[in-house]
Amino acid sequence: MEQTAKANKLARNALSGMAATIIYMVSRLLLTPLVLQYLSLEEFGLWSLSFIILSYAGMGGFGVNSTYIRYSARYLAEGRETEISKLLSTGVAYMFAFSLLFCTLLFLVMPFILDRFHIQDAQKNLASTVFLGTAAVFSLELTLGGFRFILNGLHEFAREKMVTTVAGLLEIAAILSFLAMGAGVKGLLYAFAFRLFLETAGCWFIARSILPSLRISYKLMSREHFRLFTGFGGKVQVLGMLGIFLAAIDRLFITAISGLAAGGMFEVGRKLPSTAGGIASSAFGPFLSTAAHHEGNWTGERENTVKERISTYLLIVATTIAVALPPVFLLEPLGEWLPLHGAIPALSAAALSIVLLLLLRKVMLTDNRLESGELKALYLNGIRFTNMISSTLFIFLIAMAHPLIDAWVGSGFATAAQVMVFLSIAYPVQLGTGPVTMIFRGIDRNGRELEYMLVQVVFMLIWIPAASFVWGLTGSAASIAASSLLSTSYLFWRSNATFRIGYRKFITHTIFPALVPLLPAVIVYAVSNRYPVTGRVQSVLQVLLCGGGYLFLTVALFWTVVLDGEEKTKALELLPFSKPKRSSC
Repeated sequence: MEQTAKANKLARNALSGMAATIIYMVSRLLLTPLVLQYLSLEEFGLWSLSFIILSYAGMGGFGVNSTYIRYSARYLAEGRETEISKLLSTGVAYMFAFSLLFCTLLFLVMPFILDRFHIQDAQKNLASTVFLGTAAVFSLELTLGGFRFILNGLHEFAREKMVTTVAGLLEIAAILSFLAMGAGVKGLLYAFAFRLFLETAGCWFIARSILPSLRISYKLMSREHFRLFTGFGGKVQVLGMLGIFLAAIDRLFITAISGLAAGGMFEVGRKLPSTAGGIASSAFGPFLSTAAHHEGNWTGERENTVKERISTYLLIVATTIAVALPPVFLLEPLGEWLPLHGAIPALSAAALSIVLLLLLRKVMLTDNRLESGELKALYLNGIRFTNMISSTLFIFLIAMAHPLIDAWVGSGFATAAQVMVFLSIAYPVQLGTGPVTMIFRGIDRNGRELEYMLVQVVFMLIWIPAASFVWGLTGSAASIAASSLLSTSYLFWRSNATFRIGYRKFITHTIFPALVPLLPAVIVYAVSNRYPVTGRVQSVLQVLLCGGGYLFLTVALFWTVVLDGEEKTKALELLPFSKPKRSSC
């Protein structure tokens, strides 16, 4: 009964996060075509680029946020509420110093950014204002964001989501108001500041209502809590930095190679897959805390030394480079960027990759194995249901790419639809790693996530610019899909070995269910092509009708073909109108 209760709680926490994310994402989708009526594609690309820059400031918050959540929960459980104020005060000071450094560096390198991203002279003043303004507002959010994550540590997930959802909806009203008044892209900046103020104030008010003793003071800062942010938080920090880099690298290359207009077109094509990915990934949070509860036992006591770990990481990077180079050598000559070209360099790199792969496999066979039935089940089921959710969302995007783009932003965005198809292949593959990386964080094996990210970074650094030079935006999106597929395959290979899971069991339990939506997708694709429509309203109606039929068929197939009896029972219990069963235990 206890295991069932924990599983239900995990599912309910995941669904609550998804519900809040759906509200936010849908509102953003509806907002984009309205914004494009007031802003040019170049201005829209400028706003997108400002958030790429902001993402580097966001690197500083990953480890800090995890530290807030973990230790505020621990202090609450131990009855040491006064320590939460010390944790918060130290975190605020820590992030203020980081934010001040980031804003200063951004100001100093602003001329380089304007030149490197080909900002026209007439737009340089506007771009500087947008970049520095968003950085200042975001830095304030980073500094005071501890209120929000302490609420998570206090298990007030629903109230925290309520604040962020309301603030996000009010931001939309502010955006439309500022745009209507002629504020242009600056109106987006003003609305952004308004939303962050509402979030910070709301979370602070709720946190103080729960813990009246909560306060911020420089007298409460301590070395002990500073070490928590640099120690535990430092590990997550490195992973967060790589994650942000991975999320922004595609747009950086595209904007630098093809200009702001191409960056804006890519952003239109990326928006729907990104929205679907945000919905699916919002369910990952509970996996970390659940995995931390089940430590498990490792076979073998010897831990790799720092030198051995570094050697392994270098071997992984070298192997990935060797695997990535053969297809690049077979492309058209890329001039000074890659003078080597032809079959001989490609075959040489392929032979080297085989040797390195065999050496890497030999190293991996010596690793310890994890003995834990709970974690093994969490691992398999987490990937299984993530893949089912992701495939339902993304296969529909692939099947209805062109009608969706026409219904959303109108005609003239055919390239964006092509981009969306490839990204709708890449993103669900990446999302399958979400439960895996959260589980390894929970059991303090962050090195596995680092390996996965190193593989993905190397593939993207090599393939995205090469494909962009040869095939433009479509090539960039295709290279992202290929990078995601290979890096995810590597992580699954490593993780299956850790849990002693065979390929047949893994594929049948986690991969095959994700293929179920293919049949409904083929049907709606055939219908949309057999009965094409013109006009915005007609496209919207077609998308809604096809989407409703697709969802009905997909859910029916999952229910009749995929889910077993226990899974059907749990699904029914999670419905809003179901009543939780009382336990006599």
